[in-house]
Amino acid sequence: MVEVTQREPDTRQARNGVSEAGFNSVVQNSPDSIVVMDSVGTIKFVNHASAIMLGYTRDKLLGKSFGCPVMFGDTTEIDVLHPARPPVVAEMRVVDVEWEGQPCLLATLRDISEHEKMTRELMQLNSDLKNFASVVSHEIRAPLRNLHLLSGWLLEDHSADLNTDALEDVQLMRKTTGRMQRMVEDLLHYSRVGLQKKISTNVDLEEVLVDALDNLQEEIFKSEAQFFHDPLPKIDCSVQQMITMFQHIISNAIAHCSLKPRITISVSHEDDMWKISFVDNGIGVEKKHWEKMFVPFNHLRAKDSTDGSGIGLATCKKIVELHQGKIWLESDIGVGSVVHLCLPKKMQG
Repeated sequence: MVEVTQREPDTRQARNGVSEAGFNSVVQNSPDSIVVMDSVGTIKFVNHASAIMLGYTRDKLLGKSFGCPVMFGDTTEIDVLHPARPPVVAEMRVVDVEWEGQPCLLATLRDISEHEKMTRELMQLNSDLKNFASVVSHEIRAPLRNLHLLSGWLLEDHSADLNTDALEDVQLMRKTTGRMQRMVEDLLHYSRVGLQKKISTNVDLEEVLVDALDNLQEEIFKSEAQFFHDPLPKIDCSVQQMITMFQHIISNAIAHCSLKPRITISVSHEDDMWKISFVDNGIGVEKKHWEKMFVPFNHLRAKDSTDGSGIGLATCKKIVELHQGKIWLESDIGVGSVVHLCLPKKMQG
């Protein structure tokens, strides 16, 4: 008779009897390696998958040392050597069992080598993409800045000598290079979101809003935008990323308003989440474009030279997801838009 037991928290060990035939049927057909060993690590039982993973027959494994210290409750990753193949990475879980009347440990090993390989490749790809964005942004910024300065000097020094068409061309050049500069800066910031996510506890979003509005003083002054808001909560978040997100949402609302912008921030709570909604009186977005607004380089054409980069709301989505929340848009053409955020009151993990 074989009895398999698992400890329950704050209770004595519970024992559920199963037949030896039933046990063998389950473990021998398991794709995972299953090894039973005594308290000093001597192997008492292995299934067929163990022989394949370890590279030895069952007879050669029985009575041998497992070769890796294990304890009840362990979940860890180990390198498993094979005599004829490269080692594999296995996730090992350990539980208490009773084997032939003696207390033993049962270790289940799952080959996660392919998963680990894909994870490493994905991490390397993400790193390469971030480095690529940084290098490209850096290399593009310098010539763009020079072109923007040169077009400005040309206007200052020779505007009287240029005919109307030439003057308009230079002004257009200056506006275009200015917009490209903003796009490069926003792309660089987008690529860096999440690299330095320092989460602070109990952050007052009232202070976040004040900082965001301070950073947008020029846009607010020019547009004569008005703001109204409910008392904002305190949450766990990255302060700088939250300021950036508020900035993008508010700047987007100001840029896409044909009237004097009026922005209202409402707050409610749903279970363990805060729902924060930014309501504006802008030009609105057709429903078929709502989800596209959070994809990089998908944006509306703003009312003047303050055209956005098309990366602002995509950056917001990235920030919200890093904070275990969600973001979505609702809008009516000619009435305005609402950007909804749902953010956890307390970050998990």
